[in-house]
Amino acid sequence: MKRISIRLSAVVLALLMLAAFPAFAQDAGQVLQLSVGFRTLKNRLPMSDEKRKEVEALEAKARTANNDKKYGEALKHLAHGFALMRNQPWTPTAALIAGTQAKLDTVIFDPGDPVKMTLTQMYTLDEPIEGKLKGALSIAVTKDGKQETLNELKQLSNVEADFTKPFSVEAAIPDLPDGSYEIVIKLFPKTGELIYKSTSIRIARDVNVQAGLLKTRAKMFREDLEKKLQIELLVVLPAVEYGASMIDLVNAGELPVARTDLKAAITEANSLLDKIAKGENPLKSNRGDIHWAYRSAVDESLQPYRIFVPANYDKSKKWPLIVALHGMGGDENSFFTAYNNGEIKRIAEARGYLIACPKGRAPASMYFGTAEKDVLDVLKEVKREFSIDDDRVYLMGHSMGGYGSWSVAVNNPDLFAALGPIAGGGQPFVMMGLKKIAHVPWIVVHGDKDPTVSVEESRKMVKAGKDLGIEIKYIEVPGGDHSNIVVPAFKEIFDWFDAHKRQPKAAAKAAGSGQ
Repeated sequence: MKRISIRLSAVVLALLMLAAFPAFAQDAGQVLQLSVGFRTLKNRLPMSDEKRKEVEALEAKARTANNDKKYGEALKHLAHGFALMRNQPWTPTAALIAGTQAKLDTVIFDPGDPVKMTLTQMYTLDEPIEGKLKGALSIAVTKDGKQETLNELKQLSNVEADFTKPFSVEAAIPDLPDGSYEIVIKLFPKTGELIYKSTSIRIARDVNVQAGLLKTRAKMFREDLEKKLQIELLVVLPAVEYGASMIDLVNAGELPVARTDLKAAITEANSLLDKIAKGENPLKSNRGDIHWAYRSAVDESLQPYRIFVPANYDKSKKWPLIVALHGMGGDENSFFTAYNNGEIKRIAEARGYLIACPKGRAPASMYFGTAEKDVLDVLKEVKREFSIDDDRVYLMGHSMGGYGSWSVAVNNPDLFAALGPIAGGGQPFVMMGLKKIAHVPWIVVHGDKDPTVSVEESRKMVKAGKDLGIEIKYIEVPGGDHSNIVVPAFKEIFDWFDAHKRQPKAAAKAAGSGQ
């Protein structure tokens, strides 16, 4: 299903968190994600010894606060460090701006719908801002990189300069053409910088109604298929249900409104239902780049994944499969939209590989727990629907996905024929468990100038693996950073996978697959 059009370079994807201090909830995963961006910027920027000591002291304070589960305080120290590295003054107003997040109850609107923006503060300021704030809530549009205010929706005055108690303001969406806009709040203190927050929205007439009708139709199909015990078609239905749920995910901030084409998702979901109504399983005939989903047995949630199927796929033969794990801040779309606009798909087409990309639950999951289960579930789904050679299933990933390649393999030592971690590393439990995958060959790629994940992470894994006698090809790219090594590595990784099948020790223990 064509749902999300993302045109991000691999560099932008890897450094997504550096653009601005983000507006997220306070939890360990978000602190981890921001810490990665912090470390990357710290390693990239030239600084005096004195400034570097200050930055590292703030990083240490953030680490301590995070260990104490004081996530707001950790975010404050990281925000302060970002300001210091960017030569920006750390004033009370700057601290308030960095620590304030703006959230809308919904982001998909018809003209005339109510819009409600709420400001919340992630940490207490060390020094309060004196006096009240005044300003306005507006709707704006961005053209050629410049934001233009279209309508002032509401004037604001006597606003407390403290959002530890949430502050909300409501207005109505004006009659504007369908398209992408921003809801903007500007607040002015008596002294100091403008407090500015902007949240993307979309005016899309009737999309809420269309999504509701699709949900109703999908529910009716499920009830009918369950009644008739049509199991083969029931397993297809989550792809439709996920398409119907995307509007809720966008409204909840779990999908980017600016890059999610809801009208296309609804149209395609209805098209899938039309095929199901004819008794067809769309995956039997689909080829190329496919958006899909399954319903997780862990929590009954709908989990998306993306799969590439070569044009000449024939179910009468057995096909190799690569499971590709995205990096931190990414999702199931990353490998297919970034990295030279999905270079991996073009190589897979030429070499005759299927590629599956799980979401892995959260963007900073590290592929632990339910995120690892997601990887295994996607593998199971693909094996059920396609003719996969069990002895030619491979696992690779970039950055967090590199870490995940090793950790998932250690926890499931008999599934994979070879591993391809890029710019990754190993957690302590992985290091202790490497003996379990001593029969699995690795190709490991890392740049020696990586500012995000130190090259030492791969070096220690390679040394530990070689000490165990594991067959390893290690490519350390001179001058390579965190992202520019990925696309050039694809050929070597595919060559490595071409040359390796699952070792007999593992093959004897594994279960069969699919059709």
